[in-house]
Amino acid sequence: MYNIGIDAMGGDNGLEFCIDAIISSLKKHDDLKITIFGNAIEIKECFKSKNFESNKVELIDCNQKIEMNDHPVFAIREKTNSSIVKASNMLKENSIDAFISAGSTGALIAIAQFVLKPIAGVDRPVLGAIIPTNNMPMILIDSGCNVDSKATWLYQYAKLSNIYYKLMFDKENPTIGLLSVGTEENKGNNLTKETYKLIKEDSSLNFIGNVEARDLMYGICDIVVTDGFAGNVFLKTYEGTATLILRLIKDEIKSSFLSMLGGLLIKPKLKKLLSKYDATIYGGAPILGTNALIIKIHGNSKTGEYISSIEQTISLLNKNLINNFKYSF
Repeated sequence: MYNIGIDAMGGDNGLEFCIDAIISSLKKHDDLKITIFGNAIEIKECFKSKNFESNKVELIDCNQKIEMNDHPVFAIREKTNSSIVKASNMLKENSIDAFISAGSTGALIAIAQFVLKPIAGVDRPVLGAIIPTNNMPMILIDSGCNVDSKATWLYQYAKLSNIYYKLMFDKENPTIGLLSVGTEENKGNNLTKETYKLIKEDSSLNFIGNVEARDLMYGICDIVVTDGFAGNVFLKTYEGTATLILRLIKDEIKSSFLSMLGGLLIKPKLKKLLSKYDATIYGGAPILGTNALIIKIHGNSKTGEYISSIEQTISLLNKNLINNFKYSF
């Protein structure tokens, strides 16, 4: 039986989406236990309102919350009664098998670095975001954790994401690209040129060389490696562009009676197309390179993403993600 910890304090949308997902997952999995970190009184009231009781739920009462504008390192030291800190202690003691949180990314990375510690051979834990493409899903790493990076870190990220992609998507030899300003080997800044050499020298990695941002949405590679600054800029540009295009389409459909009729005709196809680019179906982003399994989900997550992240966590526990990392470094 797996015991998965879930942060009931981190999300932006209140408690109900989280609790609905927990109830759904417990009904589906007989061999699952959930430890919930949050306000115990509110959690009990929410379960009561849904007429749900289970001996496979444990509540850990927390009366502090790490806010998004808190300094991550200071917060994990000072807010010891927060959900993230309490969960990290239980992870360290092996009292829970994994932890899912929609809370502060900075605090979760600080926990991975300073409490749980990186695995041997890894300098900095990192988040690998899943990006939908026209082909297979793509992992963007680093998506914003370490804005000032070293080439050795990016090489480590290539190795970590290679293992994660194999297990997550059952693909034996995923392709790895290095984000740069041109596809030629000599293109890029000093960081990318040095990283290129390190990844190229590792014959265990299926490295296809430099890739450009404009080609990523076509699924040119399974994994794209970059520093956290460029990765976060790309990620937010991608999200903003997708939101803008969708808004423009909606505005055009609503612009006239005829276009609204046409919108009704294309609605099923449009819905199917948009679902292909919904990253939430895969779950969250695990923190790669630390000694326990932490899954970071969006702050605005609803029931579906919580459920997907629980399924993802169970799968990665079954596939021994953490031990696979340790054996490869």
